Amino acid sequence: MLGPRSLPLGVCVLLLMSACGSSSVGTSSGNAVVGGGTPGTGGSNPPSNPLGGVAGPTGSNDSVVATSSVAGPVAVVVGGSRTISIAFTSSDGRTISGFGVSGNLGTLPAGWSGPGSFACATVDAGSGCVLNLTYAPSAADSGTLTLEYVFVDDSSMPSTGGSVSISYVATAANHVVAVASPTAQIIAVAGAGNQSVSVNFTTDDGYAATDLTLTTDLSTLPAGWSSASPGLTCAIVSSGSGCQLALGYAPTAASRGTLTLNYGFTDGAGVAQTGALNIPYAATSQGNVVAAASPAGQINAIEKTGGQAVAVTFNSDDGTAVPGLYLTTDLASLPTGWSSAATSFSCASVGTGNGCQLHLTYAPTALTRGSVTLNYAYGNGGTRTGSLNLEYAATTNDNVVGTASPTGQINAVVGAGAQPVSVTFTTDDGRPATALLLTSSLASLPAGWSSNAASFACSGLSSGNACQLPLTYAPGAADSGTLALNYAYINDAGQAKTGTVNIAYRATTNDNIVGTANPNPVAVIIGSNNPVTVTFTTDDGNLANNLLLTSDLSALPGDWSSSSGSFSCTNVSTGIACQLSLTYAPTAAAASTLSLTYSYNDDSGTPKTGSVSIPYTATP
Repeated sequence: MLGPRSLPLGVCVLLLMSACGSSSVGTSSGNAVVGGGTPGTGGSNPPSNPLGGVAGPTGSNDSVVATSSVAGPVAVVVGGSRTISIAFTSSDGRTISGFGVSGNLGTLPAGWSGPGSFACATVDAGSGCVLNLTYAPSAADSGTLTLEYVFVDDSSMPSTGGSVSISYVATAANHVVAVASPTAQIIAVAGAGNQSVSVNFTTDDGYAATDLTLTTDLSTLPAGWSSASPGLTCAIVSSGSGCQLALGYAPTAASRGTLTLNYGFTDGAGVAQTGALNIPYAATSQGNVVAAASPAGQINAIEKTGGQAVAVTFNSDDGTAVPGLYLTTDLASLPTGWSSAATSFSCASVGTGNGCQLHLTYAPTALTRGSVTLNYAYGNGGTRTGSLNLEYAATTNDNVVGTASPTGQINAVVGAGAQPVSVTFTTDDGRPATALLLTSSLASLPAGWSSNAASFACSGLSSGNACQLPLTYAPGAADSGTLALNYAYINDAGQAKTGTVNIAYRATTNDNIVGTANPNPVAVIIGSNNPVTVTFTTDDGNLANNLLLTSDLSALPGDWSSSSGSFSCTNVSTGIACQLSLTYAPTAAAASTLSLTYSYNDDSGTPKTGSVSIPYTATP
């Protein structure tokens, strides 16, 4: 048997119906705990109470059961967020009082957030006691969130409490970046030996990616290029030079082109990705002047937002000095958007390094593209010539926007089938964007949401519906919230950006309003004055609204009356907020039934009607 005992201060604070003292807890109930002995009879020899007093507490020593809305670990991609609901219920459906989560919820692990504290006056079989937490990690992480709680069970006994543990993991949706060394264009003299080139693979955030495989066949490289390895695979890629490809460039004749290396990998979020590296190269004969631009490749600049500086460097291909270089292209007739501080350009001698360098600026005021051709002559008397083509394009700093269809809040009725939802991604100016990737996990959508795709990505998009994500909403219970879909992309200006689509949703039920009379039936004595209340509630605890009594209260049967001529309630759910007061004061014997009819809209907005019947008798 349990004897008197002291209670922890935290439990005493939560007790609603028991007294807390330094030595014992007592109750005045006359029955023993369910399963704890023979109930008291109230006679001259009542059973002893193990907690003090005459009789034992009433109840069943039940407990609180915590159920998370997410089965298994909570997995979130870095930069995304997810809401987790923890429902607390009674193990046997009986009411438990004084429930509260121990400790300060403001000191949750990194990335977790919620209210500073959480408590419920009562816990029963419903889901009215729900704690909502949000996990929004800013860095890769993993661990277990443990919440402890205390309560007073149905027998009014303070419990030692319970706990719920939620494991979590944050992963990074990163990318593998390849960088060649030397950078810019690879220039070699034909027949002058081998030029070593290394390609280093790292991730853009320093976190690990896995299973990198070079998909370009190294046995079919362009003329002059070679590799000692038949291919390249790296189990793990992060920072440093742990994943590197060695190449050689030994041209035998003058040529130029671009070597493209394609590769695939699995990012930190477990999504299969691809990438490519373009390496421009040129082979020259000895005694020539070669021009190279920086930045290399196509020159891009954002429309109306400043200029892109371009440096053109002239070098001799064998390191020997070449005399008398001058530009034959008129710098005053450059294409629109291009300019130079100089009106002409020349160098007395060209060797190696950046001693002979032309500076240009590309500052477009309109969305254009094209090619600038720079012609030059060199040598004694300008007997030799060369040219450099600069491809250019004006870009915009556009954004990718996700639009859900249907628009607005997504509404669905529980058990009424699936609601198809599509999210279309477009740019806000109709210009291209590339490499769109959904960083939110489609395997971890909120309850009721699903997608037939394991992941989602678009290599390119602009306008139209070519980049569209299909979703389905089929709720199993009344619920509401916001589905947040995070994504990353590269805009038309080549800038890496992120965005979020927020889709509000609500699941409703076809519930019913029930009227309950008290007392029912009404059996009274002639000449008495008897109040009767009719309480309107929903049969599932969810909301219904616009209740209107359609029976005429001014035309009630004889001896029945109401203080008002009409009755209505804007919202109806549980409790006594919607209650009609009547009076039955019979002056003669009677036996009949009072019937009241009403109309309302259920939780899904469907119009419905109902009635409540109150049998009554009046006797001398």
